[in-house]
Amino acid sequence: MSTVAVLGGGHGAHAVAADLTLAGFKVNLCEHPNFEASFKPTLERGEIEILGKAGEGVAKLNKVTTSFKEALEDADTVFLVVPSFGHRLFAESFAPYLRDDQLLVLMPGNAGTLEVAKVLKEKGVKRKVLLAETATLPYGCRLIGPAKVMVYVTAKVNPTGVLPASKTGEVLDKLREFYPTMIPATNVLEAAINNPNPVTHPAATLLNVGRIEYSKGEFYLYREGITPSVVKVYDAVDQERRALCAKLGLKFYECPPDLPREDCEIRMGIFFGAGSLYDAGVKMKGPSTTRDRFVTEDVPYGLVFMESLGSMIGVPTPTISSIITLFSVINSEDYRAMGRTVEKLGIAGLSAEQLNHLLETWSL
Repeated sequence: MSTVAVLGGGHGAHAVAADLTLAGFKVNLCEHPNFEASFKPTLERGEIEILGKAGEGVAKLNKVTTSFKEALEDADTVFLVVPSFGHRLFAESFAPYLRDDQLLVLMPGNAGTLEVAKVLKEKGVKRKVLLAETATLPYGCRLIGPAKVMVYVTAKVNPTGVLPASKTGEVLDKLREFYPTMIPATNVLEAAINNPNPVTHPAATLLNVGRIEYSKGEFYLYREGITPSVVKVYDAVDQERRALCAKLGLKFYECPPDLPREDCEIRMGIFFGAGSLYDAGVKMKGPSTTRDRFVTEDVPYGLVFMESLGSMIGVPTPTISSIITLFSVINSEDYRAMGRTVEKLGIAGLSAEQLNHLLETWSL
């Protein structure tokens, strides 16, 4: 069995590392040294207990470390499983240790492949590395104790874009060894735009902000926060995402016709299937504040990116823009200035056709 590196130390990284280990792969789990304190239980034990829908057991990892050099030296495939605001920090740290022909996969990406590619260029990395990103994590999961992760749902389908897109077939053949549910996206932007989190998390958090602050943390967004009026805002954001995809000739993923209404309304069911609300959504607590990852990741790295992309290719995003503006006020942050934009990714000023050509032929 091949050796893989999983970079990250949160919910998703623990689930990926444990699941792939129990599937028979050698897994090197590596957290950034900045976060060693919170990672210490896993670092000391060298194993993770996994419960729930992905299978159950204690996964004894090949390596658990905070050394990127150690994690990457024998790994052919690398999964970067961190929030989008960690992509640059991690990429700057692991860039010197990448090898020719390694595959680096962001789960999920939010167009993070373009940021990682830019970092590698800035660092003068000349190695032939393939990049890919998924639309979603393969799991709905939470850490429920030290080195212990619960998986509530698993993705039934997960669009995956490759940079360059011309290598999609080759990369997907390899990735299905780990995740048979990965399917090819036209390019990395198709995966990014179809990530449901920037739709579900910010809008519902914004419209429930009074309840969240009043409850002092006793709030379940999927259980109590997604009401018919909130769904109307979801639908408006989806209209704007759909228009972005149409302008770029990309597929927009809709709810399957046989998907139960409640699983469609929360958008989780699009990739995780029927039962998503009751298997996962109602069990996952939070957000407890407006500075939760639901905002600090999904607004600047999801919505700001889509607004920026829309502005460049001539697709208005008024609902997306209003959510960004209001959260910038609520959190006293300039999310447009700090977020992921076409300018920061080095793709500003391109037409839809030029952008698609660049993504098809991209070279580090």
